[in-house]
Amino acid sequence: MPTITNKNGIPDPIFRSIKKGWYSGSNVKQFASVTGLLKPPKIFVLEKRHADNITEEASDLIWSLMGSAMHAVLEKSEWEHSINEERLFATFGDKTISGAVDLYENRTISDYKFTSVWTYIFKSRIKEWTEQLNIYGYLFRKVGFQVDKLKVITIFRDWSKSKYKYEKRYPKQIETINLKVWSDEKVESFIMNQIKLFEMALRLPDDEIPVCLPEERWQKIKWAVTKKDAQRATKLFDKKSDAEDYIRKTKRDDLIVEIRESEPIRCQDYCRCNSFCDYYQGLLNKQKVAQYL
Repeated sequence: MPTITNKNGIPDPIFRSIKKGWYSGSNVKQFASVTGLLKPPKIFVLEKRHADNITEEASDLIWSLMGSAMHAVLEKSEWEHSINEERLFATFGDKTISGAVDLYENRTISDYKFTSVWTYIFKSRIKEWTEQLNIYGYLFRKVGFQVDKLKVITIFRDWSKSKYKYEKRYPKQIETINLKVWSDEKVESFIMNQIKLFEMALRLPDDEIPVCLPEERWQKIKWAVTKKDAQRATKLFDKKSDAEDYIRKTKRDDLIVEIRESEPIRCQDYCRCNSFCDYYQGLLNKQKVAQYL
């Protein structure tokens, strides 16, 4: 199990609650939980291999604790027509996966997310949430429940009442996002593909596991058209091919294409196993070298 530290000195009662953990899993041996199944293969394997050497700071887990508190409150609101925090299992060959649903009610699965306003505005987690809730829906259908709708209920931890009053794009403090429901066949294909990727990664040494994709690193990639030896971009593109097409159309030989990468936010601030990751450690080494140039 990871070691949780309290270097930032949060109050002891909160620290003890975080250390206690609120995972609703089972002692049943499993290959992955639903949330684990959605991780990039490199993170999945590194967390599994180095679980006893991972260190996390308690103050970084505050919102996880708040999520657990929300689930505890929801359990108190359960009534005869709803199911809260029910963990279900499914097997794929010799692999078992499990998932716990926040709420099943009126043929609808709902999942509560403490998240940022910008996550909602830019819809940056829709793909992941769609995958997650569709697996939950699949697990419920396999035990006889009908699932017609999937919803994410977002609660914004950085919400501002004043911005809500004056900014058109700004959401309400709580917003509901309806997600597309997949067929069982599509869910099964997705799960089997993830299991295959993980099995391949588990056979490789740490440094040979493919690096997480830019979107999995929460990193934005842009292609800049610039003048040779210039710092500022003439124009930015999402695709390298579009940047190259732009240069061809201008028929200028003083323009070049350069990649512009934002910081890998997940690697820096949210990855528990970045100290064991060759990509991130290589990035740190490059930054150290750059400081001395």
